[in-house]
Order: sequence, then C-alpha cells, then structure tokens
Amino acid sequence: MESERSERGKPGRGFDSAYSFSFAIAIGLILFIGGLVISLTLGEGTIGLIFGIPMLIAGLVLPLILMRDMFTQNEVKGPCPYCSAQIKTSDATIRLRCSSCGKEVAVRDMKLLAVEK
Repeated sequence: MESERSERGKPGRGFDSAYSFSFAIAIGLILFIGGLVISLTLGEGTIGLIFGIPMLIAGLVLPLILMRDMFTQNEVKGPCPYCSAQIKTSDATIRLRCSSCGKEVAVRDMKLLAVEK
C-alpha cells in the first residue's frame, strides 16, 4: 500500500490564479517603481518623461489586464444529479442545496455532481 502512494507522486502545480495574481502585482510594482525612479532622476530632460511616464502608466494598467480572468464568473447550469431539477449557479460555488429535493450538490469543473458521503 505504501509503495503505491510513492509511485504515483504528487501532481505538479500549474500557473493557477494565486500565482498569476502575485505575478501581475510584481510586474506592476517593478514597472511603477522603475518609472518613478526614471521620472525623478532623469525628469528634467525629455528622456526621463518619455520613458518614465509610460512605465508609470503601464505599472498601473498591466496588472488589471493580466488579472482580467479573475474578474469574470461563469454560469453553471444543469440538472440536479438526484432529482433532475434545473439548477443555475456560478462557478464560484463549491456546494449548494437543491431547492427541489434538498440534497447537497457539488460544483466541480463546471459540472454538478452528487456529494459522496
């Protein structure tokens, strides 16, 4: 039994929403701070303004563009796995109770599944 667990191994982590959020914030901060430094040090001439101001703006806008998928919610529709009544919810829901039969239904991978106890 122990040998079966070690052979399977752990699944690798993907670039999920937590990593993309951190990456977007880090890139935004780097661009913003870089633009601020360039604007303040070279701001007397046109070179500082040409490079510094766009970097400041990119540092503010780029994280919003990179995180646009986090602001959307998908709608999950389908029949209840127990009573076949229509259920409509969002993908942010993990579990819910069917309004017809009162049993718990799990939401995974955009599908409605029966809860195993």
